Amino acid sequence: MSLAAPERSQAAGQPAPARVLLVDDDATLGRLLARQLAGLGYTPEVAATAAEARAAVAAHRPDAVLLDQRLPDADGMDLVAELARVAPVVVLTAYGSVDQAVAAVRAGAADYLTKPITPAALELVLARVLEMARLRGELGRLRRAIGAQEPPELVGSSPEMVQLRRRASALAEGDVPALIAGEWGTGKRTVARFIHHQGPRRDGPFHQISCVEHSAETLMAELVGDEEPGLLELAAGGTLYLADIGRAPAAAQRQIAVIIESGAFARRGSAALQPLRARILAGVTLASGPVSGRREIVPELFFLLSGMTLEVPPLRQRRKDIPELAQNFLKRRSFARDRPKRLSSGALRRLCEWDWPGNLRELQGVIERAVILSGESPNILPRHVELNAVRPGEPAGALDVSDEPDLDRLAERYLDLLLERHGGNRRRVARIMGISERSIYRMLSRRRDQGGG
Repeated sequence: MSLAAPERSQAAGQPAPARVLLVDDDATLGRLLARQLAGLGYTPEVAATAAEARAAVAAHRPDAVLLDQRLPDADGMDLVAELARVAPVVVLTAYGSVDQAVAAVRAGAADYLTKPITPAALELVLARVLEMARLRGELGRLRRAIGAQEPPELVGSSPEMVQLRRRASALAEGDVPALIAGEWGTGKRTVARFIHHQGPRRDGPFHQISCVEHSAETLMAELVGDEEPGLLELAAGGTLYLADIGRAPAAAQRQIAVIIESGAFARRGSAALQPLRARILAGVTLASGPVSGRREIVPELFFLLSGMTLEVPPLRQRRKDIPELAQNFLKRRSFARDRPKRLSSGALRRLCEWDWPGNLRELQGVIERAVILSGESPNILPRHVELNAVRPGEPAGALDVSDEPDLDRLAERYLDLLLERHGGNRRRVARIMGISERSIYRMLSRRRDQGGG
């Protein structure tokens, strides 16, 4: 049974076929696939190089990308992560290698196709990845809607948290851009939502975007929009939070500074200026010391943001809050699993003695793993609190970003954790990882062949 090509609405309200960007330097194959795409009801656009692909994405955001793994000016695999932030990417491979397929999925591809590509395979894979993208979009909108209705809680009664709540409430009364600084995992996004809900824009929308791993073109396309409204429009009357602004390309930071200073912006491909009606909050991650993260922000943007600055303290500076935070995370996790649990005094003491280099995010991860390791027992004991799995200075769950990381080992660790957490349900794990169930089977099969279990 064939699936119809997903449609999206035009400005005039008439349905339009989904736009598919084909990136391949083989002109003959490009023409063939373009004809097949048109025959399936899609609007094809062809690029022969990585540069052309980036230009095409900046001009017209595609709904899906077919990307050849070898291009004359770049390795297609290097483009996967960049393009996957804009649309689902299907990698085209010539040999059907399992290693290449797994590498593509790890890089962020939604699926892959082996050449020669049949119309039936093309139709099936495209329909699947577009439907998955649509469902993820709906889920994201639902989560944002639910999150917007539930005011966030800044948990803790330590003097540091009392002061943070007081300063955040005062900052919420203003309407100027503000900078929220703190180490990785301290809860900067939660503070941004707290400020939004405490201020006069509480009834407006709250949107957020991570500035990590975006090119300047894709980040600005997300913000200003093109045929469809960008986040600056969607957040009108509310708040837009720019997470990790220091990780944004300098060119994008300068454009954001111009928008804030002028109070206006234009969509891509349009000269019509629109007023900026969203309050801008930005987060910056402090690696070490109070200034390190801020040095990543270009001066013109830093001076616009730093008039109102809020620094979120690391968890090691408010140890008094650890029991309350741990109980809060445990309550939420136990409720989700419908299995009430309690922390033993020994487990709680173990938590309070740790330095928490990964802050709240690390604590949450440790609690979630302790719930899993405790099994059917209603009590979480010291042996269930695995702190040695996290090296000091490395956040829980963080990937090893050494010069030569063992990607196979990291992928296996992540897959094993998800399979354990979800009772071996491979279909559910595949959905969480954003890959096909077939890819899960291949990863497990390859490990068995290598004697890994």
